Amino acid sequence: MSGSFTYMKIMTAMYTIKRGGAYDRFLMMLQAFVERGCHVHCLSLTPIPIDHPLYSNHVVSSPLRARTGFVAKVLVFALFPFYLLVLGWRERVDLIVAFGPLYAFLQALPKWVLKKTMVTFVRSDLSSRPRASQGNSWITLPSRLVDRIGVLCSDRIITNNMASREKIIVMVGRRRERQVSVLYNNIPPIPRPSRETISYERRVLGIPDDGKLLVTAGVVTPGKNFELLLRSLSRGGMTNVFLAIVGDGTTGADFVYRDQLKGLAKELDIRKKLFFTGWLKKDRVWQIFRASDLFVLPSLSEGMPNVLLEALGCEVACFGSNIPGIRDILRHETLMFDPDDDKGLTEKLGRFFSDEDYRRRIMQLCYEQREKFSFDWKERVFVEVTKQKKCTESQE
Repeated sequence: MSGSFTYMKIMTAMYTIKRGGAYDRFLMMLQAFVERGCHVHCLSLTPIPIDHPLYSNHVVSSPLRARTGFVAKVLVFALFPFYLLVLGWRERVDLIVAFGPLYAFLQALPKWVLKKTMVTFVRSDLSSRPRASQGNSWITLPSRLVDRIGVLCSDRIITNNMASREKIIVMVGRRRERQVSVLYNNIPPIPRPSRETISYERRVLGIPDDGKLLVTAGVVTPGKNFELLLRSLSRGGMTNVFLAIVGDGTTGADFVYRDQLKGLAKELDIRKKLFFTGWLKKDRVWQIFRASDLFVLPSLSEGMPNVLLEALGCEVACFGSNIPGIRDILRHETLMFDPDDDKGLTEKLGRFFSDEDYRRRIMQLCYEQREKFSFDWKERVFVEVTKQKKCTESQE
């Protein structure tokens, strides 16, 4: 890369790290910058674990010791803009990177006062909102307003799916269309386990030799729509198919939802066919993917799910709901289904497990999509972010 960027100083923020693909991708972004010679200053409420001499984590100390929940969010909105302003001025940062419209909103003050360029990543699906909140639009109004202000204050916006890009272009106006780009997530390098490891994972889950293992994964939250899989599994013709849900909740509402799923499994009389693994390390998750016969992601809303890409990378056949984000990955109608139609999904699953020609066709389509997402994401994210800095300097 050009030497003029070797010592570029970047400022970003993340109030706390939670489990999930978006946060994994944030850490990858930080690693991409420091590995290419940028000094990254990150403001947070809790330590963000990056071990590199060019990474500086500025943790906000609070007398209330609030790290999560409502109090933490109040602290973030009240203190972060001013902390970021002081941090940016003191460290003489060259570029501001916001990992989401919320953080673009919080960094708008230092952007304007310090007159620095801000690049914003949009990871969520802005083309729609989770259906759980559609009946209470007034609840989401403040977050929509924050998103809009954050996007409008950004010099460049990088989304991870085409539907969000179109939504943002409508928001910022067609004259700024060239400032909105798409950077898809990638499939990370995934080691291939031994046959013994695959057999071991199936034994641990209690899958019989002639059983079929269906896997899904992610934060166990209502937007993942896991109940669709339970209803499909309970229908006729699925007697020898078992379901593993890899992951767990992160909030109280998530754990309530997990208990509701367990109650539904009891009601549908499929408790012996359902397994909750809880949170697992990445290598263990990938081993379970490798040991499965099919991966299904029935979400109602996604940005661009890393877990689906990882399943493809594990050479597993994949189905996903026909929504933005998933549609960018799978592309083919054959690989997707209506997330409201459990009967339609049941028919698709039944055919996959009974029709060998159909199963081979699904595997071939998944192989083709896997090849398209095997690239160096860290290199591309560095190029996309520094592209705006180059454009700004060329105009000065």
